[in-house]
Amino acid sequence: MPRFPDGFLWGAATAAYQVEGGNAGSTFAAWEKVRGWEPCGLAADSWRRWPEDIRCLRELGLGAYRFSVEWSRVEPRPGEYDEAALARYREQVRALAEAGIRPMVCLHHFSEPAWLYELEPSGWTSPRCAGYFLRFVERVLAAFQGEVRDWLTFNEPMVWLLLGYGLGHFPPGLRSLFSLERVLGENGPQGTVLRAHEEAYRLIHRAVPAARVSVAQNIVDLRPASGDPADARAVRDLDLLMHGRFLDRAHAAKTLDFIGVNYYTGIFVRAARLPLFPAGALPGYAELERALGPRLFRLLGGRRGEAPRSDMGWEVVPEGLGRVVRRVWAAYGLPIFITENGVADGTGELRAAFLQDHLAALRGEIERGARVLGYLHWSLLDNYEWGSFRPRFGLYSVDRAGDFARRPAPGARAYADIVRENEGGL
Repeated sequence: MPRFPDGFLWGAATAAYQVEGGNAGSTFAAWEKVRGWEPCGLAADSWRRWPEDIRCLRELGLGAYRFSVEWSRVEPRPGEYDEAALARYREQVRALAEAGIRPMVCLHHFSEPAWLYELEPSGWTSPRCAGYFLRFVERVLAAFQGEVRDWLTFNEPMVWLLLGYGLGHFPPGLRSLFSLERVLGENGPQGTVLRAHEEAYRLIHRAVPAARVSVAQNIVDLRPASGDPADARAVRDLDLLMHGRFLDRAHAAKTLDFIGVNYYTGIFVRAARLPLFPAGALPGYAELERALGPRLFRLLGGRRGEAPRSDMGWEVVPEGLGRVVRRVWAAYGLPIFITENGVADGTGELRAAFLQDHLAALRGEIERGARVLGYLHWSLLDNYEWGSFRPRFGLYSVDRAGDFARRPAPGARAYADIVRENEGGL
């Protein structure tokens, strides 16, 4: 594989609710019971075993680690802050720095305090949610004392809004599948989240002038299901709805220092013949596949079954990462950071090739001129995948039935070898 540029950051990512364990005050702790999900419980026990996670990062030779701060842990009741929790996060930040690992902190990764919805039952439909979030952001910034430079305000805001306010799959469980324009419009929850992002960006830069701030936007490689021009138009419209609107607005407000890209898969899009679906398109997201059923989903566009699938049912499309990076670079001209990319691979047969192929596609776009700052593999650990521990995304497995020992998973060595081969860059 061609070498990556000097200064390219290699790392891994996790999210607090998915690995820490014990986040009983989160919206998801109650939601697991409502939905009958497997409980998160202690997850990977990273709240207590975070030094072991740093050891894993060092074993792989990684220089960056993305993690999130759990809002419900820091602010267990409205306006009441757990200073011991903030001190624990600050200790982790300093330990990462001492290990030569650059932290990237995400402030909102789906999970929120349960009390937020007691105060605001309609959630981010209410603009007051932005104020609660910004109060939390200020407290985290004060605790970290300027020691973190890289920040993400929100993880996958469009996925979170689609699942929570469109499909009812995430808290608060609102269903608006056929009125997503309201959910994702300026006066709906997306508008509130955008305003929160913009103000959080300014707060971070006031506290850390040299900060790099963005969102982690899930971007799917969308392709027309046929040669019909209507399908091509549907791709453009759906891309704008699910990917572009948020980024366009944040970019216009000058509140993005780079573009965080989460990439996992590609899907096909067919133009809708009925005026029921947003943007006149039938999107092929996995959640819609579950809602519609695989047969109807495939009939309407969706996946074609021509590529290998991960344990999530997502087709592995390495060249799609290249297409996504090319499109984002052309649209915004801002540096790009791959903030998530990984594969659920319980057999251990996919990850090494997945890494090689996706990184080759990424390197190709760098050679074409795209400025890419780094790559974060999802995930450092096998984690709680929003309802189940079955999907295995981790570079390290976790012995949840025993002592929570971390052990390298298949593909971890391949990643470490790539990182080692790129020491020093070009």
